[in-house]
Amino acid sequence: MADRIQSWDALKELRKKVQAEAIGKDEDLVVAVGMATCGAAAGANEVYDIIRDGVEKSGLKHVSVMSTGCYGNCYAEPVVEVRQANMPAGSGIRYGYVDAARAKDIVERHLQKGDLLEDAIVGQEVQIP
Repeated sequence: MADRIQSWDALKELRKKVQAEAIGKDEDLVVAVGMATCGAAAGANEVYDIIRDGVEKSGLKHVSVMSTGCYGNCYAEPVVEVRQANMPAGSGIRYGYVDAARAKDIVERHLQKGDLLEDAIVGQEVQIP
């Protein structure tokens, strides 16, 4: 049985550790853009193109961009997830309300610098061993 978290500070430390692992600076990353009908209607096609082009222009060889179905955050479309390539869909950081400017921020801040866009996170599902 896993140890229980005994304090607020221990929980914050665990959160930092898990976030650092989710960013995956030295590992292959997948950026998945939700492009079901709800995402497409909200502008996911443009978001996908901006992220794909930004990754290519930045030379981020460890990042692949793909389209996917709905994440269930339809209220926050377009939704973009960033996760480690070896993790299943839905196990990374999900950004919501992604427009052209936020798509560029995902490339420039999260993918290039490893900074989370805290104000844009609508879901964060990470597996804790």
